[in-house]
Amino acid sequence: MSRQLALRLSPVVAFYQVDVAEVVELLIRWRHPLHLPDDEHPGGRPYSRPFGSLAFVMEDRGRVAAAVILASTPNTSVCKAWGLHRYNTVDLARIVRSPDRRDEQCLRAVLRIARLYLVPLWLGTYAGWDARSAELCGQPQIEALSSTSLPGTPGNLYRFDGWTKLRTSKGPMGGGRQKPSAANAIADGARGLWIHRYPEPLTATTKEIAHVG
Repeated sequence: MSRQLALRLSPVVAFYQVDVAEVVELLIRWRHPLHLPDDEHPGGRPYSRPFGSLAFVMEDRGRVAAAVILASTPNTSVCKAWGLHRYNTVDLARIVRSPDRRDEQCLRAVLRIARLYLVPLWLGTYAGWDARSAELCGQPQIEALSSTSLPGTPGNLYRFDGWTKLRTSKGPMGGGRQKPSAANAIADGARGLWIHRYPEPLTATTKEIAHVG
């Protein structure tokens, strides 16, 4: 078998959609700050967003090197000034890399591939989301990608990729049925909300292009 054919059958670097549970295992194993063990979860905090989610891993010659989770935005309104809300914005809920030294510089590439090629796959996944997006926007579409930088970090991963920082805030403090945000225990608890706005809204046509590409 020629080397070129071998690479086509077994790509050097590839992204695969997987079950959310598979990425949660990685978040815990790789000690993501939001998934460290605590008294309630000695085996690591679970991923507990009660929203739709899509999970992906990046493999380097069959070795899992990074992972992301896309999700519905936690809040109905994302940015009123820009007209962004849950039904035209997707949230990059988690982005994580392996602690292997070979992967120290990979997240910027993972972030860019996620926003260009993985986000369009959200369209058509959740019928209810598509229907509400069409009702509000005229057709199902994604105008922006949001993400949150962890407390105590400058958010350079997003800044150097051209994202805009909207605000800094703290998560829920808990009370009643609401549990406190795990981010509250990190540094000062203040998280940065970052936005990447697409030049043109992503639609079903964009998804087809991404799939073919």
